[in-house]
Amino acid sequence: MKFVFALFALAFAGSFEPLVNTTSNEQCTVTSNQQGTCNGVKYELWMSGGGSGCSCTIKGEGAAFKANWNNCGDYLCRVGNGGSTATYAYTKQGSGGGYSFIGVYGWTTNPLIEYYIVDDWFSGGGNSGGTQKGSFSVDGGTYNIFQHTQNNQPSIQGTATFEQFFSIRTAQRTSGTISVSQHFDKWNSLGMKMGSLYEAKLLVEAGGGSGSIDYSSGSI
Repeated sequence: MKFVFALFALAFAGSFEPLVNTTSNEQCTVTSNQQGTCNGVKYELWMSGGGSGCSCTIKGEGAAFKANWNNCGDYLCRVGNGGSTATYAYTKQGSGGGYSFIGVYGWTTNPLIEYYIVDDWFSGGGNSGGTQKGSFSVDGGTYNIFQHTQNNQPSIQGTATFEQFFSIRTAQRTSGTISVSQHFDKWNSLGMKMGSLYEAKLLVEAGGGSGSIDYSSGSI
């Protein structure tokens, strides 16, 4: 399953580089698997392969960041401190390999849920591989909702069986607002029960390829 590699970033956090914690206005650039806090904003970089030029720069301006990947395997950079609403604007170029997701990402506990709210992707991306549960309109667009079961896969609580929830926007966009809490409410109404929020971050995930994304603004 294409999400397995990204999950190792959470399941085996102890193997990461030491955390980078800053409180200045300087940018923070990381080039290896790492999680930490930069200018008061939490981040995580994960990639399953070496590649070259693979990095994530946290800009020190809210949750804005710049990500670069070049054959990095499963590459995932996410930034933010969580919240009920996300706003963003960015430019992107290149490719995202066999799959890609741009939007909001996180987990809940009790029950353990991995979730994606996807507003954009590179060519060939934006496919959850799950079962469609419904759709709804919010923030000027329509999202299709999917659910998928991960059996005995790595998670933030070790190897576990858990559900993945997806809202995938039918019309891609590179700027806007995501009403995160309204997706949670809709999922709940469809019987997709969430738990206590563990994280909510702006995300780019690429399953290979060579590309970049540069957020001119971002907050969550």
